[in-house]
Amino acid sequence: MYIQVRALRSLRIPLGVATAVVLLAAMSATSALAAETKSFTGQKNCSTAVKISPPNLGGYCLITKSSLKILRGASVFYTDAHVVNYVLKSPVTLRAIDERGSTATGQCTYYQPKGYPPGHGLCVYTNGTGKLAGFHATIMVGSPTSPGVFSLRGTYWFDRDHGGDDDNGGD
Repeated sequence: MYIQVRALRSLRIPLGVATAVVLLAAMSATSALAAETKSFTGQKNCSTAVKISPPNLGGYCLITKSSLKILRGASVFYTDAHVVNYVLKSPVTLRAIDERGSTATGQCTYYQPKGYPPGHGLCVYTNGTGKLAGFHATIMVGSPTSPGVFSLRGTYWFDRDHGGDDDNGGD
């Protein structure tokens, strides 16, 4: 019995990664039907650039690099973070620094196994306001590149029903 439980626990991380990849592929395929899907790359800092790190109440990360101009300098607030068995889950609110106070909402999950291998995660945004109206994104969060700094990679699109002009796009 103990060996079976241990074997199942050892599969938790690979299954989590596989689930994230399948979810990313499925959402990308669905989004392609609704609007043009674009690639996203970036970086977020959840330690030295912020005053309160997640999962602490009020914790947030700062997007320090972004291929989508409007997200540069944005804060991602973890509004109800919980960590259970080394998995952080939280609804998130992204706040851009534009004059309209644009926001996007979604859900982030980050798997931080005890020891090796380093963690990974997935953030899915499903709604937005201001210049982020109609914003959708599926973003993979990589292992830390340095303490508290994470690479971001994924796709985004704007729902055509919400105007989704791309004047806030990349360089």
